[in-house]
Amino acid sequence: MSDSTTLASVLEELARTRAALADAQRRNAVLSTFVTLSEAATTTEDLTLLAQHAEAVLRQNIPGLLAAYYKHHGERWIARVTTDGLPPDLVALIETGLPLDTPCFAQTVSARAPQFFDHWDAEEQRLPFTEGVQAVGLVPFFKAGQPVAMLTVGLISDAVWTEQQQHLFTAVYQALDSAQQRIALTQMQQQQRALEVFMTLTEAIGTETDPLRLAERAKALLHETLPEWSVVFYEWQDDLWRARLADVPDPTLRAALLIGLPASTPAFQAAVQARKPVFFEHWNAEEQAFPHSESYGKAAFTAYFHDGGPAALFAVGNQRRRVWRPEDQAVFETVSRSLGLALDRAWQTQALEQQRGELQASAARLEQGNRELQAANEELEAFAYSASHDLRTPVRHIKGFAEMARRAAVKGDAVKLRQGLEVIEGAADQMNTMIDAMLGLARSVRQPLTHTVVALDALVAEARRNVEDEAEGRTINWQVEALPCVMGDAATLQQVLVNLLSNAVKFTRPRAQAVIEIGARQDAVETTLWVRDNGVGFDPKYQVKLFGPFQRLHRHSDFEGTGIGLATSRRIILRHGGRIWASSVLDQGTTVSFALPHQRPAAAMEDAEADRVVG
Repeated sequence: MSDSTTLASVLEELARTRAALADAQRRNAVLSTFVTLSEAATTTEDLTLLAQHAEAVLRQNIPGLLAAYYKHHGERWIARVTTDGLPPDLVALIETGLPLDTPCFAQTVSARAPQFFDHWDAEEQRLPFTEGVQAVGLVPFFKAGQPVAMLTVGLISDAVWTEQQQHLFTAVYQALDSAQQRIALTQMQQQQRALEVFMTLTEAIGTETDPLRLAERAKALLHETLPEWSVVFYEWQDDLWRARLADVPDPTLRAALLIGLPASTPAFQAAVQARKPVFFEHWNAEEQAFPHSESYGKAAFTAYFHDGGPAALFAVGNQRRRVWRPEDQAVFETVSRSLGLALDRAWQTQALEQQRGELQASAARLEQGNRELQAANEELEAFAYSASHDLRTPVRHIKGFAEMARRAAVKGDAVKLRQGLEVIEGAADQMNTMIDAMLGLARSVRQPLTHTVVALDALVAEARRNVEDEAEGRTINWQVEALPCVMGDAATLQQVLVNLLSNAVKFTRPRAQAVIEIGARQDAVETTLWVRDNGVGFDPKYQVKLFGPFQRLHRHSDFEGTGIGLATSRRIILRHGGRIWASSVLDQGTTVSFALPHQRPAAAMEDAEADRVVG
């Protein structure tokens, strides 16, 4: 073999070695970038940032690649991340949004898996300005079964996807999809934490009566989940919203809040008018007429009402973010709603304490005030205990199925993960229903009573009309006696009768012929009205539980309801100075009775006198 042949062989081998080394370096760069993506997928909750990492991984292995990351919004796919090199007209189009029926997008959503389009046809796919692309790949992302995002890439040099390119694209998709599932699980756990926060603050209702201390407790609980937030609690004083608690780092802003802001402040007006939490993104201090708050990116406000008018505000702000995340909204709504329940209880207790002080001028009035205060406190403590006890049931469901969902997510079992999330959503809905019922029960003692002569005949007739839809398609034998007039508040007594008739209609549902009797009797002291039915009845040994909040003597699957109607009725009758009770024989029917005194209760007469003096 000649020297020239040997030299050629050496040079050829050297060239192959260099090519192999370059390929190994390229693969090492891809692997390094992919490791970076995998690490980011386990630490960040920003899917947009992850999409940027994914695009970098793909670019390492597919030169000249173009990419865009879309999010599903309303009826369009809107681009959130785009790479350099896309035609400006295309960027303008996709940032405005593509229709949901864009062929390649619709096909990918339907397949629920990566899709590859060789020999790209821009006209067929109804995507103008993409004529320079040779091949396209799309991968979808779903949350709770619904499409939420889409990653698309376009090849400039290749008209056909190679098997290696498809494998790489699929691996990147799997890393992003795993990250999304982890983020969804994290959000679910945050919602669970929000419910636990609610439970903690709810249990404080029975022990704390100072609004400021309740606000401080709400702030502490909020900081356990959202540690970087500023928290402010305002009270309405001297025609200004004055901060009583101002956990803000800027001393100038804090001083301004302590001095007070006018009712015309736009954010305050929005919260008062909405009567529910309001959220502000991209906070504009000048537009909101809110001096010294320019450093904040987003904020939220909730207004609380007492004696018919706004009395307090709870607000939070964040300097680092400008857009609300759903999980943060859920935490704020939960804490602010819990604080509202606690404030209602505190104001009720303060009113009772004030009444107690006024009654000290007379021994008889003092004794009456003490009895009312003791009864109210006992009822409120029982209410707080019942609430904290019964609300734990959906929390246990959430915790248990959250763990099941976590395991399913780790195993990639989408069916069990979806089942777990559906149970968790149901438990959260149950929690919201119970919270709303609690708030309604709390309001039943705040509504002022107007004692007048009330015709029970008219109230019963109206109550029957209100429950007609519940009795639709059934035969009910109504036996209503002539009823007398009583002294009382027509609106709240109407509520009592609707509750009693609704229960009678509901618990006679299994009867082929339902019979509901309504009658009354009078003596020298009081008027007693009863509602008797031939329904399923209840075991008399559980009679003591009947009028407690959320106390149910039948399975929810048999008879719907929150268990709050009789508790509300009891509160209303007690406020009238009356009494309410029930008797029953299991499977034979129930009789619920209430008695109202002929004379107005002392507390109600004093309320009327106070209203007259103020007027």
